[in-house]
Amino acid sequence: MKSDYILPFTNETEDQIVFQNPWHSQLFAITIQMSEKGNFSWKEFVEIFGESLKKQRSLSKNLDGSNDYFSCWLNALEEILIIKKISNQDNLVLIKEEWTQAYLSTPHGKPVHIKSRSV
Repeated sequence: MKSDYILPFTNETEDQIVFQNPWHSQLFAITIQMSEKGNFSWKEFVEIFGESLKKQRSLSKNLDGSNDYFSCWLNALEEILIIKKISNQDNLVLIKEEWTQAYLSTPHGKPVHIKSRSV
């Protein structure tokens, strides 16, 4: 059944959006939700994301819209989290390390969970 629902911040319907990897859609959804919850404006995010894309292009790297594009997106989200004092570099590094360990120690096909920690 075709959806006519227009996705936030796009001119495309649900049926037209395809992400190449699950983490692309998850990153997109997290960013949208954080903006909608008032953590930062969409305009602020887009400005930082644009700068992230410019940096990537200045390194003579072509963006093909897959992992490279979403890596720029992730860099922009991390930067805005730091700017807005929602997180800091040390905490982001720690979360990445914990995620990597959880991912590597999870049997194939099982959900990945980061162990509980106190922050």
